Amino acid sequence: MAISPQHFLVETDWLAANLTNPAVRVLDCTIAMAKQPDGSWQAVSGQAGYDQGHIPGAQFVDLMTELRDDSSSFNYMLSSAEAFAAKMAALGISNDTQVVIYVSAVPWWATRLWWIFRVFGHDKVAVLNGGLGKWQAEERALSTEAVSYTAASFSASYQPQLVADKAQVHAAIEGGQACVLNALSRQLFTGESDLGYARPGRIAGSELLSALNNMDKATGTYRPDSELAQIAESMGRGKQEQVISYCGGGIAATLNAFVLMKLGYQKVSVYDGSLDEWSADPAMPMEVG
Repeated sequence: MAISPQHFLVETDWLAANLTNPAVRVLDCTIAMAKQPDGSWQAVSGQAGYDQGHIPGAQFVDLMTELRDDSSSFNYMLSSAEAFAAKMAALGISNDTQVVIYVSAVPWWATRLWWIFRVFGHDKVAVLNGGLGKWQAEERALSTEAVSYTAASFSASYQPQLVADKAQVHAAIEGGQACVLNALSRQLFTGESDLGYARPGRIAGSELLSALNNMDKATGTYRPDSELAQIAESMGRGKQEQVISYCGGGIAATLNAFVLMKLGYQKVSVYDGSLDEWSADPAMPMEVG
């Protein structure tokens, strides 16, 4: 059954109508943040929640252990194209498959996986607006059945323009060649709060565009495009100008990239190492306040 490709957001009605379409694969990539006794927060796999109930037909991808570069000292650096292709093939995803991604908790894990697909050349990928929370609020069916599909053939095509490295960010800051955007909270941006990276604060010269401002907190859905456009326009940058999005570990940054690309910004990349890498290098300038 043919469908029109979906590249950014799909609504729950669309997914419900296409759950049994063999050209569609649904992926749950939930990672939750659990508060620790010392007040810190720790990422926790969403596998247990998936096992307790997920959208029928969905498979689970654990971004804590999969689709990351195990040789890197940083937690979530991109895997190789070969490793990504092998994982997609094992999930029954081909280059013709429409992929829909959802989470039940923090929204930027869905956009992280969406961005990974785009980095490796797969554009038929969309995020479920409102995630599992909206699906459940509408009293739609859940399943506890673990599913698998016949292996497919998948070919990855790396898109370097979507990925920024430390040298590119440094050049952009030094030469004013791009808008470098911090996707974290204002408290983290100013250094008032600290996530435990080597140094608090922000990349010197970067600007704040907190990723959560793109979300409707009451519903967990994305704000309408008209509101998203107003938020994006606060950068004062045109849609043909270069924008590099970063955060702590390259996760929240993908939500800003997702929104900007959805709005038609043409030169958006994500600094994969983000503050995890930048703050650990004393030669890289940072500032607070």
